[in-house]
Amino acid sequence: MRTTPTRPFPHDDRLRQPRRAAAHVVRITAVLVALGLLGACSIRLETPAQVEPSPGAVEQVRARTLDDAAELAGAARSALATKPPKGVAAVLTDVADFSDQHAAQLGPAYDSGLSPSPTATTEPPASDPAAVLDDLADATRTALADADEVDDAGLARLVASIATARDQLTRRLARATGAKTPDLDVVVAPTPAPSVTGSPAPEPTPSPEQTQAAEATSADDLDALVLAHDQAGYAYEVIAAQQSGDVRTKARDAAAAHRDEAQRWAVAAGTAQTKDDPRRAAYALPDGLTTLKTARRLAVSLESAIAEANATLVARTPAGERQPFMDGLRTATAAARSWGGAAVAFPGLPERAQA
Repeated sequence: MRTTPTRPFPHDDRLRQPRRAAAHVVRITAVLVALGLLGACSIRLETPAQVEPSPGAVEQVRARTLDDAAELAGAARSALATKPPKGVAAVLTDVADFSDQHAAQLGPAYDSGLSPSPTATTEPPASDPAAVLDDLADATRTALADADEVDDAGLARLVASIATARDQLTRRLARATGAKTPDLDVVVAPTPAPSVTGSPAPEPTPSPEQTQAAEATSADDLDALVLAHDQAGYAYEVIAAQQSGDVRTKARDAAAAHRDEAQRWAVAAGTAQTKDDPRRAAYALPDGLTTLKTARRLAVSLESAIAEANATLVARTPAGERQPFMDGLRTATAAARSWGGAAVAFPGLPERAQA
């Protein structure tokens, strides 16, 4: 049987074209995918980094007061390590303790929500009492300015109290070290008592700052301050009548100063000698004012009440108009100390006193 040889399959390039086309498509697809990946990488690289949000004006005041408190506490403890004299050490201890309390009441440090950039940590420089005195003065001036300017009423009241505490610490440390007291702005000076033999003193009139502050608040808010000053004036008159010597003179001067201040604020509020005048003919007083201890305790209570009234008005007065009430807070706090009152971390804010 004769076998017919198998013919070779005809060669035709058209049969290879689909394979070539498919390979070409694969190569194009790969190129496009690579370009897409590079484009995506480029987009990611060009996206700007997140910008840390800037704290507002109110937060800046809080953070600044908090930072100052932390720095004062650290500086005071560093100065204590130098073993200063006992009197200086007592004040530095209060600086550290009060600053810790201030920081606790101001709240935690500002957190923007972003991860902080790593920074090198350095040890704070060693301090001494003279350096702490300078730091205290600077922090006091800063807090006084911030308390008058910040828009948040509650924070203004707190910062004003902290500024007053720092004011007292500055003066105490200057006395303890024998240094000159730094300039901490002018505090309202008590009006001297009228001379018994001289001409009558002119009728007290409010200062332009008092008038402006009174216009920015309400007569109802000012009533408590007028009443506190008038009650103090009455009480000091009784103390002066029952004491002698230097205590009598001091009480008499204080009585005149408070009666005058009550009159100034009543005039500024528009209630003086009207049916709305909150002042009374007499006030209830404790027994035993013939004893010095009772008289001093009452004096401290009177000045503390005036400090509280001023601190309340700091919160109820718009920014930029609070200076007279801040001066009143500082003056009353200093007067309470002069009668034997204890140093406190939050003058005028008894609710924040540490238990």
